[in-house]
Amino acid sequence: MTTTKPAPRARKAALPRTRETRAAARAARIPVPPRSAPAPASGKLGRLVELMRRPEGASLQQLCAETNWQPHSVRGALAGSLKRSRGYEIASERIDGVRIYKIEPQEQPEVGA
Repeated sequence: MTTTKPAPRARKAALPRTRETRAAARAARIPVPPRSAPAPASGKLGRLVELMRRPEGASLQQLCAETNWQPHSVRGALAGSLKRSRGYEIASERIDGVRIYKIEPQEQPEVGA
């Protein structure tokens, strides 16, 4: 019994990778509408949000104790899941040698303007 290999698929001619072609490719993609408000977080991420929304904010040690995560994991969740993915505005300041993280309140648009 003889088996034949299927013919290789023809490749599309690749455009040279230049700034212009990359910019054109980005412009051709379907735009994603910006989020009006951050998506609500649940579970441990939701608890982080609750702690940081308090007027006094939360220290890294408090966030670690609440989630049972290592400090690098908490910082990664703040930068990745909450800030980049969900769009929260996270501010941090150093008070008496301790870094305090806070979520800035969202400005509400005026109604009936």
